[in-house]
Amino acid sequence: MPNFSVQTYTVRKHLKSLSAIEASLTRLKAMGVNAIELARIKWTQEEIATVARVSQALEMTVGSSQNSFDFLSRYVDQTIQFHQQLDCRYISVSALPMRCIIGNEKALAKFAVALNSLGEVYRQQGFRLLFHHHHFEFQKYGHKTGLDILLEHSSAENIGLTLDTYWLQRGGKTPHDTILELSERVDVVHLRDYQIRWKYLDLLPTDAALGVGHLHFGKIVESCKHANVAYMAIEQETKTPFDDLAKSIQHLKNLDYGHLF
Repeated sequence: MPNFSVQTYTVRKHLKSLSAIEASLTRLKAMGVNAIELARIKWTQEEIATVARVSQALEMTVGSSQNSFDFLSRYVDQTIQFHQQLDCRYISVSALPMRCIIGNEKALAKFAVALNSLGEVYRQQGFRLLFHHHHFEFQKYGHKTGLDILLEHSSAENIGLTLDTYWLQRGGKTPHDTILELSERVDVVHLRDYQIRWKYLDLLPTDAALGVGHLHFGKIVESCKHANVAYMAIEQETKTPFDDLAKSIQHLKNLDYGHLF
């Protein structure tokens, strides 16, 4: 059964010091959050020790993490050490390198091969490497999308997926259907609502607290359950993170999923 967590990107502005990290995790725990996806810290030994100490004291799980491909490939030993310390199995690559975003099909295929090789290294140490997409992975290259190319040049054994409901919708996909279609690969799902609103004198897409936008999170959570997803991490780009997290948590409870926290 999947569990809800919070992606700490949401509260990244409240993670600027060791004391701030402790205060923020404590505040999340008081809101009923029992698991996090760790991101947007400096990844120093002091910070990891603080997260490990505080999460253990709070009985809060570090279910997954997110970092750049560059960091995860350059600092393999350090990453393994930190995740052993955190007792965290799932490690997600945060985004495509820029050379792939502006590149062609060959650049994507080359990256996928490198990603697969890195995933094998982490798998041999007992970890699961995931890839987190945005909307540009759904750009078409002939009859294939960028995500198709990434999956074709990597194995399910070595590379899983962190699917993001907002970016799926923005990329023209239906989130709950895509989770089921890619159930062999998906291990973590980011829960972000999607809405269209006025910004800069135009109607533009933006994410939102769960229940504020247009996505059907009842269907999304049921798809996560059927796909045996490990964690469903609430995430949002917001200037009022704790207020919006409270709205998202309440929305999931209103849908009768409070037992998954």
